[in-house]
Amino acid sequence: MMITSKDNSRLKAVRALVRSKKDRQKSGCFVIEGVRALSALRDGAALPQYRLKEIWVSEKAPAEIEADCCIPHEFMEQLSDCRTSQGVLGVVEYTPAPLEINPDKGNYLLLDRVMDPGNMGTLIRSAVAFGFDGVLLHGDCVEIFNPKTVRATMGALPFCNFQSLDEKEGTSSFQTLEKYEYDLIATELRDAEDLYEMEFGPKSVLVIGNEANGVCDEILKRASRRLSIPMSGNVESLNAAVAGSICMSAISAKSL
Repeated sequence: MMITSKDNSRLKAVRALVRSKKDRQKSGCFVIEGVRALSALRDGAALPQYRLKEIWVSEKAPAEIEADCCIPHEFMEQLSDCRTSQGVLGVVEYTPAPLEINPDKGNYLLLDRVMDPGNMGTLIRSAVAFGFDGVLLHGDCVEIFNPKTVRATMGALPFCNFQSLDEKEGTSSFQTLEKYEYDLIATELRDAEDLYEMEFGPKSVLVIGNEANGVCDEILKRASRRLSIPMSGNVESLNAAVAGSICMSAISAKSL
């Protein structure tokens, strides 16, 4: 189907998904860009809660892509969150699925009030890359389906199990983690164990805190251990996504 009018109702619906969190929440859909990002969804390799509804292309998209809708590239550039669009995007339907905590073995990432979409997306990408079993979102985190967050995952989002914790769910999830004797490890700048001297068991939850304020007191009180990344005195701290990725790599490599 070729669409040439900016006022087309289907195009308006996609534009709303790009621009409006309210529309994403109402429809249960979000937009993902790029050939690589769409391949896993199209080929059925992604998690079942992510379903590719339709593919949109412009004249600059690779010729082999089968599309549902074609639009002029200037329209695609207006939809795209990238500086230079590849000319292809997909509308993805997300069906929430409960994140079940494995009682015997697992590594999980807990993000506490992470607000920057680039950090959120990069942390999700790293969690998938290092084989973490799921991502827990605590407090006022940036929206997972924010286009900038989705882009920062670089196609990893459809492989991510995640759960947003409200006050009630958060308490229940913490109780579950404690019941299964998970090691809740909070990151700190100082006065904590050296990451490279730590050993990790079969059940770990890494906590990355808010970019400005770190891990909240509520979680710090529940934490079984605290870790820090050793650095030279010339740098005070690391970006949240960089620090989290370093820690996830170490935990993945050293888990029993």
